[in-house]
Amino acid sequence: MNRLQRYLYSPRNIAGCVLAFGGLALLFAGVIGTGWPLIVAGLYAAGALGWPSRPPAPAPAPAPPPEVPIETLAAHLDGLIARAGSRLPEAALASVQGIRATLDDLLPRLVALEDSGALTVEDSFEVQETLRRYLPDLLDGYLRLPPSFATGQPLEDGRTAAQTLSDQLALLDGSLRKIAHEAYEGDAEALVASGRSLERKFRARAAYQTQ
Repeated sequence: MNRLQRYLYSPRNIAGCVLAFGGLALLFAGVIGTGWPLIVAGLYAAGALGWPSRPPAPAPAPAPPPEVPIETLAAHLDGLIARAGSRLPEAALASVQGIRATLDDLLPRLVALEDSGALTVEDSFEVQETLRRYLPDLLDGYLRLPPSFATGQPLEDGRTAAQTLSDQLALLDGSLRKIAHEAYEGDAEALVASGRSLERKFRARAAYQTQ
C-alpha cells in the first residue's frame, strides 16, 4: 500500500495524468474520436515512462583558472617597468623603484611572515595584489596615453595624467613600506621574545649549577 501511495504522489504519475487529461481534452474538443482510450492510455504511459527516474546531475563547476606563479608575474612586471621607465616622470619612477624593492624583500617571505603572525592575511593579499594588479594596471593605463596628452593635458581635478600617476604610485609605495615595516617589526619582536626566553632559561640553569 505504501508503494502504491508513493507512486500516486510521484512525479511519474503526475506527468502521466497531465498528458492523459490532455488526451481527454482533445476527445471533448472533438479532435479525436474512435480509439480514444488507447490514445489516452498511450499519453499516460508516455508521461509516466518518459519522466526521468533520477534528477539530472548538476553540471560540474568550472575549474578555477590556474594561479600564475609569483615569479612569472614579477618577470612580467620587470619588463613593464623597463618599457615604461623612459616615459615615467622622475617622481613616479622613484616610487616604482621603491615598490619593486619592497616587493623583492616581502614576496619570498610572505608565507613565513604569515605563519609567524608578523603579517596579516589582509596585508599579504595587498602585497600580492600590488604585484598582480595594482602596479601593472597603473603602468599599463599610463602607457596607453600619448606622451603629449599624459604630460600636458589637465584632467578634471587640474592635474595631468603624469601628476596623477605620480601621486598614486607614491601612495602605493607608502602603503607597502608601512606593511613591510610592521611585518619586520613584528618579526623582530618575536626574535626579542625568543631571546628573552632563552636568556631566562640559561640564567636559571647557570644559577642551579652554581648551587
